[in-house]
Amino acid sequence: MTKINSLDDIVKNGLCIGCGLCKSIAGNSLEMEMSDKGNLEPKELTPITNETLEKIKKVCPGVIAEGPEDHEENEGSNKDLVWGNYFDLYYSWSTDPKIRFQSSTGGLLNGLSLYLLEKKKVDFIMHTAGDKDNPMRNIVKYSYNKEDLINCESRSRYGPSSPLSEFHKALDKKQTFAFVGKPCDAGAIKLLAKSDKRVDQYCKYIFTLVCGGFQELTKSQEFIDSFNVKEQELEEFRYRGFGNPGRMYIKTKDQREFDKDYNSFWGDESNWKVPFRCKICPDAIGESSDIAALDTWRGGSPKGEDEGFNAAVMRTKKGVKVFNEAVESGYLVKGDKVTIEDIKDFQPHQTSKKQAVYARHLGMKNNNVTTITTKNLRIEELYKLNNVEYNKQQEKGVSQRLNKK
Repeated sequence: MTKINSLDDIVKNGLCIGCGLCKSIAGNSLEMEMSDKGNLEPKELTPITNETLEKIKKVCPGVIAEGPEDHEENEGSNKDLVWGNYFDLYYSWSTDPKIRFQSSTGGLLNGLSLYLLEKKKVDFIMHTAGDKDNPMRNIVKYSYNKEDLINCESRSRYGPSSPLSEFHKALDKKQTFAFVGKPCDAGAIKLLAKSDKRVDQYCKYIFTLVCGGFQELTKSQEFIDSFNVKEQELEEFRYRGFGNPGRMYIKTKDQREFDKDYNSFWGDESNWKVPFRCKICPDAIGESSDIAALDTWRGGSPKGEDEGFNAAVMRTKKGVKVFNEAVESGYLVKGDKVTIEDIKDFQPHQTSKKQAVYARHLGMKNNNVTTITTKNLRIEELYKLNNVEYNKQQEKGVSQRLNKK
């Protein structure tokens, strides 16, 4: 089995997700650079030391992924083999009609974030937003108030982003904050907390979305190409929102507008351009978060537009408490309770991925390719429950993919 002796090994093996935590650790020695394929990848400006590499390897989502240990925060929670620890499951959405309409789904994460800011529970929210100068691309954003949070194209950003590239800068502020990002980002933060006590001191909440993977930038490029629009002409780029799910939408600097329905981007899985790391993800459901938010489409895809309904998975006692406080303070609606079977119906692809991941990892190992080390994510237990032929198909699929590289 090949070993990871450099950042380049992580990238070449398809394990990099572009989160940017390596950049945060290494500082000016690294930059996150967009590859020709359309992924953000670390580039060494000056060689990093072995000591720095070892620090990175202990937290990099391309090297290691861990679910939460049993501890006080999840004591007494329900446990599901696919979905892990959870307390309460509810439909929920923002009480603010504008936030609900403009958000990706129902505004659950915006509502939680706004509650924390306006009730002075944290000093700022760290999240991803669209780059005003390059609207097809993403930046790290620190939001200190409602205007910061809402007016920055922060709804689902399906293109590549490096939300952890400034995580140590956030810690250096010595201010409290909540982090909103992807499940892989949440897991990396929890791993960093083991070696940096400031994480628990300042990062008070972690909220995440249940993630279907992101699309390489080339997929977004194809979208604007279909309208003969150049990236430098863009004034606005929206993947969804302004309805649920809303339409993909662009506006140019000379005020031309174009859009397509949401399923034109996500409907045909054969046309997805999801990074390899997403295909072998052992935790796309936010097991390291306090609250995970998800879409609630029966069967896993939208059949039309609706008002916007999130489901909230409360994974920690802290998550339960802040959700109920946001409801009581008028920021969120607590809708009907849902069951874990409802969640699986809303997200059938998450169940199938979790069942398939261990076999895919084995397929990598069989090809002498390093894969992610996992712990507390139950993927081997799920593998053992699978049909033998299914597992073989998953292993074979990864082998064929690797041999095409």
